[in-house]
Amino acid sequence: MNKKILLVCVLSFNFSVSAFAETALSYPELDVTPRATERLNMLADHERDSHLFSQLPMQISALSTFTTGLLQLGSVNEVKDPSKRSPNAGLVIGAAWLGINYFVGQRYHIYENTVTEVNKIPGKTTRDQLMRERIAEEGINRAAHLAVRMKWISVATNLGANAFMLSKVKKETGAQYMGAFSVLASFAPVLFASEWETVAADQNSYKKKVYGPIFTTSIFETSEGKFSPGFLLSSTF
Repeated sequence: MNKKILLVCVLSFNFSVSAFAETALSYPELDVTPRATERLNMLADHERDSHLFSQLPMQISALSTFTTGLLQLGSVNEVKDPSKRSPNAGLVIGAAWLGINYFVGQRYHIYENTVTEVNKIPGKTTRDQLMRERIAEEGINRAAHLAVRMKWISVATNLGANAFMLSKVKKETGAQYMGAFSVLASFAPVLFASEWETVAADQNSYKKKVYGPIFTTSIFETSEGKFSPGFLLSSTF
């Protein structure tokens, strides 16, 4: 006799409705701990002190590429590169990223600028508070999106420059060994997530936990009086 197992899924929605009073709406932005505005103020304070170390993986990659270019000035394979221009790839790309990282660390205060925008909103009403939180979230996410774009452009340009220099370098030289190291260092921004990315991921995770659905296993009785395993999904709005 074949035994059939019935899987039962019960989806429960709980609504609280008052016919004579205004329904109080709840927003994840206002219930999350810490709020985006609170996190943003902490980040802005830290941002003023981080300077060049805010994008350390990209700094390491850029400095390695620039150093490889310097070493290759005296180690060019003249057969493959008669004009001896291959070191320029490392010098230009490395210096460019060092300059970009300097600007980002010293001048581009994205968290501090967002705090200035948030402080322009009084925050006396629920609508104002919600607007403050959402602008703060936008600033945090904007920093993360910029970090992702910079990360992949950094990897592509530094990897390309180092691969090109390796193809033109003399064998068994310090420049060759440094070039091999720089190829690996080009992937540092991918292997080590920036603070901007980590902060945005953490804040979004905190927000999702506020109204996350709850799954529980349970035993249900069928119409035949038998018991069957199942799961219960409860979601409150």
